[in-house]
Amino acid sequence: MPLGLYCMSENIADGAFGRLLRFWRRVRKRSQEDVALEIDSSIRHISFLENGKSLPSREITLRLADYFGLSGRETNNLLVAAGYTPMAIGALNPRDTDILQQSLVATLRGFDPFPSAIIDRSGDVKMVNRGWVEILGNRVSSFQHATGFNLMDIFFAKEGLRRYMDNWQDGICALLVTMQQDVFIYQDPMAIANLQRYLKDPDLPADWQVRGANLLTLSGMYLRLSLPGDEPRNFIVVINTVGSERFIPDPMLMIFSVFPQDDEVADAWQARLRGNTYEHTLLPY
Repeated sequence: MPLGLYCMSENIADGAFGRLLRFWRRVRKRSQEDVALEIDSSIRHISFLENGKSLPSREITLRLADYFGLSGRETNNLLVAAGYTPMAIGALNPRDTDILQQSLVATLRGFDPFPSAIIDRSGDVKMVNRGWVEILGNRVSSFQHATGFNLMDIFFAKEGLRRYMDNWQDGICALLVTMQQDVFIYQDPMAIANLQRYLKDPDLPADWQVRGANLLTLSGMYLRLSLPGDEPRNFIVVINTVGSERFIPDPMLMIFSVFPQDDEVADAWQARLRGNTYEHTLLPY
């Protein structure tokens, strides 16, 4: 459910592919002749590629990546530099998985006290931080100790956040528009099933597409919440992709976060977390 659609950057520097090709050829200690022979090309063509006089086909780009033994990340660097859409990286190897796990935990820690969760492409929650458990989890009883749930469920559930939202219909329309775009792009079966389920909610406005589209911004959207024991306040909801799109694993991982507009709320939330310990199946630290 990313809040922005990925597109190829228009700011790829001229000659970027050639510089990358020359870099990897030298790292692997290969001559232009070696490369040409291996990928069934000519020395002249390899020279033109390195000098920025030509750009390769997608097939040639992938042959080069295979010849140089590049990882999924570096392969996508080559594809993007050549002007092509990056490929899904697929399953991470154990070392990458361990690094990703550590980075996600560090990211969630860094977002405390602001409620944050790691979600996948279909919106399923994989990890939460302490701020999530304290600020949101304690107010949605059915999700306090759930081993797994969909992010949208906490907005649609009758006992969920909708009872605290002054603009529930606006907020849910905006979230559904982002979800619909994701479905169009990736055709993920689970996301499709979830979207169809949410669209059956009787309280959903008939014009949800138009209404939601008019509320989206590049960075996120606003929600107005009246949390127990506090006055109505505006909060900023942001969904960021983990890493840049061309580097991330499949399934896509994103960070969903809620930020108060008032500094005093942030200070109060920080004080509530201080000295407290939390237990939750989705809390990794």
